[in-house]
Amino acid sequence: MRKSEVKSFATIHVAGDRYECSRGLVNGAAIYNLVKLDPQRHHLQFEIKDDRDIPFAATDAIIIDGDERFSIADGPCPEGAGPALRQPIAIVINGEPIKGDALLRHVKLTFDEIAPLASDFQAGDGLFVELTDLPDAQLTPGIRLLLQPRDRLYTSPCGNVGFEPRLEADLQALRQQYGEVRCIDDGARTLVIVPAVALPKHWNRSNTDVLIHVPQGYPIAAMDMFWVPPGLTLADGRTPQNADLQETYGGQVWQRFSWHYPQPQRWDPATSGVMSHMRFVRTRLAQAN
Repeated sequence: MRKSEVKSFATIHVAGDRYECSRGLVNGAAIYNLVKLDPQRHHLQFEIKDDRDIPFAATDAIIIDGDERFSIADGPCPEGAGPALRQPIAIVINGEPIKGDALLRHVKLTFDEIAPLASDFQAGDGLFVELTDLPDAQLTPGIRLLLQPRDRLYTSPCGNVGFEPRLEADLQALRQQYGEVRCIDDGARTLVIVPAVALPKHWNRSNTDVLIHVPQGYPIAAMDMFWVPPGLTLADGRTPQNADLQETYGGQVWQRFSWHYPQPQRWDPATSGVMSHMRFVRTRLAQAN
């Protein structure tokens, strides 16, 4: 597939409406925010053809590749793995479909439940989601993944080897350019706060702090989007495109800019990193929209 044909977004269906969602490993909270659903009042149900619907929580994750279908049910999402399927499914792990007794009747599983399905899994291995035309993403312990028959995963003895040395070197370069950069270990990610980034005149501030997320598995796992303190608008008072959601990280409320890499530009683990992501942030902030 040529780079120009790579698609970063896919169409999903929620209660009869169509939405464009990022492809790859997606947290449930992102889908709840996309469809403006309050998880305290309603929850999503993942629809499986000719089988039971599976409750999908904001704390769950799913591999989005297009045409996923959800309905909306009243009340908070029930806890746990959800109901058993009538017909078990197979996924591919380390290049081989699971078989026999390993076939899955429960499809909301954690890292600790999925990884042992690989016959050559060893303690310390990482578990990764594989999409042929997107960067691989790592499933971190504690996240419950809703699996589909087309899903492909693999384990790697690399785990996060190289994560800390690479990240520390990249953060040092970031500090040299931006000054006192703050880092917060958030478990599934490292929160990086870049202070007082200068803004063009078409914004209502002269500068802003910028929050970026560095996922576990970096740089294999791609960075995406950025956040600023709430209230950043264009100089004429307009809310910038895809920047109307607020989320809490590190005990602070942030305004999310759901801006993604355009095609054919892609995250490349060999050349992309914290510094290139900040260049992406600055490039997007230079645009008055």
